[in-house]
Amino acid sequence: MPDVSAPSAGRVLVLGGQGVLGTAIAAAFGAAGWTSIRAGRRPDPGPDFRPVDLDEPDTLERAADGVDLIVSTVPDERLVAERMVLSRGGVLINVSAMAAGAVARLRRVPGEPRGTVLMNAGIAPGLTNLLAADLLADHPEADEVELVFTVSAKSAVGPAGSRFAHRALTTESRHQTTVVPLPEPFGRRRCVGFAEADNGWLGSLADGRAVSPYLCISEHRVHSALLAFNSAGIIARLPRSAFASAPSDTPGAAGAEPVAHWVAVRRRGACLAARTLRCRGDYRSAAAGTVLFARSLAAGGRSLAGAGVLVPEDAFTIGELRPALAESDIMVVDEREQ
Repeated sequence: MPDVSAPSAGRVLVLGGQGVLGTAIAAAFGAAGWTSIRAGRRPDPGPDFRPVDLDEPDTLERAADGVDLIVSTVPDERLVAERMVLSRGGVLINVSAMAAGAVARLRRVPGEPRGTVLMNAGIAPGLTNLLAADLLADHPEADEVELVFTVSAKSAVGPAGSRFAHRALTTESRHQTTVVPLPEPFGRRRCVGFAEADNGWLGSLADGRAVSPYLCISEHRVHSALLAFNSAGIIARLPRSAFASAPSDTPGAAGAEPVAHWVAVRRRGACLAARTLRCRGDYRSAAAGTVLFARSLAAGGRSLAGAGVLVPEDAFTIGELRPALAESDIMVVDEREQ
């Protein structure tokens, strides 16, 4: 498999390319001058499609022949594609919502890596982790990192995203809540905790600190209902169907809903500093961010051959990426808690 360390554009294979996120990523790479090849399990007559079934690794090997980069949106717990790249060479960027131990499992794969795998390369985790890394560098005395992820009930959500949201909110009968001064159009909102038991949000960045993730749904009526279920101690009873996206006029299309992910560092409960990552459309912005990660890896002069398993904070800082993010309408804004 060719190396992507030199060209700024080439051929990219998008695993999960039939889903909402995969489709958005393939389109974003195409708009950036890459040749995008979508891959998936369902039959597809498109000329830009290659069949891949991760249960049959040889289909992946055939599809990856001649590509410069693989992007995976598939939360595959077996890490088939990632293991293949590490052993055979090449570069893979993973933007799926993986379990906390995925990075650690990959780093335990025996043998000298021949390829490079960038994990957690989406918006959250990914860019939000870069915000946290920057805030913690400025405030090493912090003993807690607070994360608030905003979502819209109207945005398109694929099956993997639906499963993740359901699991994150129904593992407890009642979650902690907190009030956060989010920017408009959200405003000051009471947010509900989720996925508290998943210690992988920040990985080694946490370094013994508490990590407190919360969720805020844009639509007040839906969010109020979620808070009511939580207050009554029955949130764990919510069915999976409650987390499916609402019908859309353009099924499968990435939305352009307002997004404002909040990252704050605290000490003994007091806020030391906070920032928001603001954009429009979580999937749309994740696609733009993935192209930016690919370009930055190539332009940074880093030797990617055999670099092994990386996370964004190993390779980038938010300061380095901030100008290019702004060009993609992804803004980093310093906040002042009120």
